[in-house]
Amino acid sequence: MGPLSTTDSGFRAFLDRISADPAQYRMAARNFLLDEGIAPARCDSYRDSGAAVDHADRPAWCAQHGKYLKQRVFRPTPDTGLPTEIDAADEDLCPETFRLVVPGSPFASSDKALHLVRTEELSFVARLSGVPPNRLKDLARDVAQRGTAAGGFAALDSALRTWAKQIDLRPTFAAFWEDLSDLFGAVPGADPDDWADRLRDRLGLAHLDPGARGGPIDVLVFRYAIGSLARILSRGADVRALVTPTVLDGTFSDAFCPAPLGAMTGHTLDLSGACEGPRREVLHPTLAFGARHLWRIGTVNASADLASLGTLRGLHLVWLREQCGSADYAADTDGDLL
Repeated sequence: MGPLSTTDSGFRAFLDRISADPAQYRMAARNFLLDEGIAPARCDSYRDSGAAVDHADRPAWCAQHGKYLKQRVFRPTPDTGLPTEIDAADEDLCPETFRLVVPGSPFASSDKALHLVRTEELSFVARLSGVPPNRLKDLARDVAQRGTAAGGFAALDSALRTWAKQIDLRPTFAAFWEDLSDLFGAVPGADPDDWADRLRDRLGLAHLDPGARGGPIDVLVFRYAIGSLARILSRGADVRALVTPTVLDGTFSDAFCPAPLGAMTGHTLDLSGACEGPRREVLHPTLAFGARHLWRIGTVNASADLASLGTLRGLHLVWLREQCGSADYAADTDGDLL
């Protein structure tokens, strides 16, 4: 069991009730009981924010968790834009995620040349950039196909810079290019037709569900080197922050599953149930994406099988046990799925 389960007896009782009830946030409650990778100081911070109590119901917990995120994790972007350097001691600019790092985190050992992948919903970028979705789609297609030679390169870069000014400084979930490169061809025209559906499944992006949303969902895929991330001052001369995701780093998701203690990264829950190999997931500070980072634009067409999340979680936990050498991981929280 994770350290949050001992933060407050009333909170533990609340989590036990929610985790046994098949309604919304059932798996999220189990994650709070299970997550072993949360530093004691962060447990204290969550308790001090008023989120670790015996809530009246799920909406009350969700609201209090949102207040915690806004106060401690989702920091406002300064007028100067997203920073390229962040002082880990600066509570205004540095999310708690990167200020209270668990010892042993791969903070200083990340290879700056490794590439990460981030998927964003096109409509979200369009809304905050003020560019109509169809216009943004045309610009992105042009840049994905022709790179810096694209006639729309500067226009897309401007749109993305505007978008970056509107988002806050929150931990960004990202995957490693090495774990996803097989989904793509050498050029966009050589990609498999269903690459966006398979990417959604492999990364566990349950919110990208055309069945629930009433139609296809356009996505932008960014590919970028670790060296392009903001430097974390006071942690070393040239340090980038890559940390394992925990339940305290974002909003609730029943498709998320925390990693066992000691894991160097998180691992995404494969919505296809394939579990063919590791799909590593990390958090890093917000990056101001530009046109140079755009890798692909695609459309998620297939519905996600969210009714099978319990079965998929069980498969994922079995895989985690084998890969991380933790034979009894989640026995107390998810014994009914194993």
